[in-house]
Amino acid sequence: MKRRRTRRHPVRVAIAMSAALTVAGCGDSGPTTPPSITIPSFLMVGNDGDFAQIYRVRDGSVVKLSSVDANDVDPKGAAGRIVFTSDRDGNSEVYIADTLMILSGRVTNNGAQDTHPALDPSGSTIVFVSDRSGAPRLWMIPAPALDASGFGTAVALETGSATSAPETAPAWSPDGSTIAFSSTRTGRSEIFIIPATGGTAVQLTNEIGGAFDPAWNSDGSAIYFTSTIGTLQLRRVPVAGGSAKDFASDSVDLDATSCDASVCLAAEDPAGSQGSILAYPTKGGSPVSVIPRTRSEREVSIEVQ
Repeated sequence: MKRRRTRRHPVRVAIAMSAALTVAGCGDSGPTTPPSITIPSFLMVGNDGDFAQIYRVRDGSVVKLSSVDANDVDPKGAAGRIVFTSDRDGNSEVYIADTLMILSGRVTNNGAQDTHPALDPSGSTIVFVSDRSGAPRLWMIPAPALDASGFGTAVALETGSATSAPETAPAWSPDGSTIAFSSTRTGRSEIFIIPATGGTAVQLTNEIGGAFDPAWNSDGSAIYFTSTIGTLQLRRVPVAGGSAKDFASDSVDLDATSCDASVCLAAEDPAGSQGSILAYPTKGGSPVSVIPRTRSEREVSIEVQ
């Protein structure tokens, strides 16, 4: 595996947020907002000049982690590591790094587009999206040590559909037993779940405008996803089966969410210039702005410890 060592001085930007951000009050209807919500450490993508870069938000400051002139996107943090997609070596490949992205290594080595990696909670396996066999599909590869040499062997995950049916946005359940993803195998994008060992996927959503970008809640009982009925909005569906229900909406689009036990984070207008990173209480209530839009912040991902 190709290793990359870089020296950098973290870029810190103060923001109007404390480690424990208090959410006061909620809307006129709906559940009561908890008296306070702790905003967890999270990763996000923002623009720096001509490049998309990865940032960490923690304890009231924003730290730029990317240190090369390349597009670093799709960050996910788990098990003391960060996985992400980068074109720093010519095309989109999957990378793994320490939590400061000082030491990083390339995980995949293929002429295809390898994107959207997710590291399982134990830190042993990466699921990612690749079009190496034609359509974008889910693939698995062992997570290497940061000082490893060479490349592991990626294996296609059997999901029970024709290999021509696109799949994307894989997300591990909190216990690492199940993977949620989006697929257009039924004619439009819907959310499916499958055992991490592969098999036949189970469809969870049936959205008129499609369902995209699943994210698990903290106990694995439900999945949040993006729906395109009108503006992009967030909805929630039980994993055990049942109807999806609205979770959050906004006057501008919301991108895919990332949740822990008390809060879901999402970006407003991820493709535009409006809005903020918003924190929504998982039990309901009004959101609060965590970071105002300054660098097209998007792709928010709470770090799983």
